[in-house]
Amino acid sequence: MSFASQVKQELLDGCPAQQARQRAQAYGMALFGRSFSLSSVSFQTENKAVADRYVRYLFDFARLQSGVTTVQYRKKTGCIYLVTVDDQDDRRRVLSAFGHSPEEANLRIHMENLEPDTAASFVSGVYLVCGNITDPQKNYHAEFSVPHLKLSEDLALLLNTLGSHPKRTVRRGVQLLYYKESEQIEDLLTMIGAVKSSLELMDIKIYKDVRNKVNRITNCETANIGKTVAASSSQVEDIRLIWRARGEESLPEELRELARLRVENPELSLRELGEALSEPITRSGVNHRLKRLSAIAQELRERGE
Repeated sequence: MSFASQVKQELLDGCPAQQARQRAQAYGMALFGRSFSLSSVSFQTENKAVADRYVRYLFDFARLQSGVTTVQYRKKTGCIYLVTVDDQDDRRRVLSAFGHSPEEANLRIHMENLEPDTAASFVSGVYLVCGNITDPQKNYHAEFSVPHLKLSEDLALLLNTLGSHPKRTVRRGVQLLYYKESEQIEDLLTMIGAVKSSLELMDIKIYKDVRNKVNRITNCETANIGKTVAASSSQVEDIRLIWRARGEESLPEELRELARLRVENPELSLRELGEALSEPITRSGVNHRLKRLSAIAQELRERGE
C-alpha cells in the first residue's frame, strides 16, 4: 500500500464517533467531490473504500429515495470508481441536507454547517476526495486539488484558521493548496486524524536526516582521504628522488626520520605523522619539514640529478 493510500485508509478506519463530526466529514466529501449541483452530484476516486464511504454518507444524511450508480473503469494504473446520484429529486435532497440551494451560482463552504470542533472532520472529508500526498521517502509534498476557485479560497481560509497554512497555485486549470515542509504536513495529518501516518512521516524524516548526515560525513572523509593519498604520493616521490640522488644519510636527522616514516606509512595524515616521530611535533611542524624535502627534490630536478 502506498503512503497516500495508507493515509486515506487510516482516515476511513478512524471514522468519527460523533454524528456531528460524521456529518462534517460527509459534507466535505460531498462538496469537494467531482460535482455538487442540481444537475449533477458525483464523485470519482481510485479508492473503492472511499467511494463506499461517500455512498454510505449520502444515504445516511440525504436519505436518498432512488439510489446511486457506481461505474468501475479499468486503467493501466488501476481502477477508477465513478459514483453518480441518478435521480434529480435525490440530488435536491443532497443539496438540501447540507444547506445548499439549487440556485447557487458559485459553490462555497457554508460555515454554518460546521458545528464547534467539527472543522477538522470536515477537512478530513475534503482530503479523502481531493487530497494527496507524495511518498515521504522521495520528497515532502501534500496537496488539495480543488476544481473551483471560490471553494479553494474558502478552504484556504478555513485551514488558516485551524493553524495550517498552505501555499496556493494553479495546475492545468485546477486550484491547488499545497505543503512542501515536512512539519506542516505532519501537523496537517495530525489535525485530520491520520496520527499514525504523521508519526511514520516523522520517523522517515529522522531516518533520512541521519542517512544524509552519514553520507555527508562519509563523502567528506573520502575527499580528505583522497587529498591525503595524493599529497602523500607526491611526498614519497620527492623522498625517493633524494635517496636515489644523494642517499638517505644526506638528510638531517629530523628530515631523515620523517622521510622514512612517510615512505613506510603513506596513508598517515600530517597529524598522525607528527605523533609517530620519536619527538612528536605539530601538524604545522610536519608540513614545514615536508616542504623542506620538496624544496630539496625540486632543486635536484632543476639540476637534472
